[in-house]
Amino acid sequence: MKRNLSVMKNMVWALSIILCLLVLFVALIIAAALPYSGPIQRGGVQLNELDSEPAEEAQQKEEIILSELRTLPESQDAGQGYIDGLTFLCDSSVIGLRDYALLAGGTATTQVWGSTAGNIPSSSFADCRIRYQAEGVEISPAEAAAKAQPSRLVVVLGADGLDSVDEETFVEGYVSLLKSIQEASPNTVIIVCSMSSVTTSYNGVDGVNANTIRTVNEWIRTVCMRTGVYYCDTAYAVNDRAGWLDVDYAAVNGKALNTAGIQKFLEYLRTHAV
Repeated sequence: MKRNLSVMKNMVWALSIILCLLVLFVALIIAAALPYSGPIQRGGVQLNELDSEPAEEAQQKEEIILSELRTLPESQDAGQGYIDGLTFLCDSSVIGLRDYALLAGGTATTQVWGSTAGNIPSSSFADCRIRYQAEGVEISPAEAAAKAQPSRLVVVLGADGLDSVDEETFVEGYVSLLKSIQEASPNTVIIVCSMSSVTTSYNGVDGVNANTIRTVNEWIRTVCMRTGVYYCDTAYAVNDRAGWLDVDYAAVNGKALNTAGIQKFLEYLRTHAV
């Protein structure tokens, strides 16, 4: 009798061990079939790890914080006095502000910060130079801001050299430019304008069209959200319903604004004042 009980006991133990091994085998199969998606914790520092990420790369990986887009809604007409108090940092699209003598001071106005040639390539925002008319020298916009401390700076950039720039270069350069101005003149209110389009007949070598401009204006809105500056959709005043530049407001090249176009641009600023 005792021998039978001993045999039964051994059989139960054997069956238990077999069952446990079977469960373990099934668990291993499941673990192999399902990849681990959780965090990986490393127990120590790998060889060469301390030198694998230079300080410059670490800084570039800083979290990008986007604020809410600060658009300028329609306001009462702020009048000519408001326009007379603005400073403009601009490229070829509205350089007529200076070259058409549309502001106080004519072609020698100190209100316009533009390059001598009139264009500011989209690939070189961060290190562009402007003609600082007050002193007759070429300096950076940040240096000009430090000298002039303008109350309101209207920025109109993006029309030049779009065929040789990608989104990252455009946005990073624009952000760098605006931040340098903010550091040089903290009390300056910065208003960044949307890009006006090109006419339907425009055939420039850069291949820009209405769709291109829509995309670039998305980039500009991103710039505004990253820097906290105001966004003003001045392009609305001169584009037609399909998003092309109205021929009545276009210069001969089909891209820059003519005198009538710049007047509409200024009117929009007067009625969307800050």
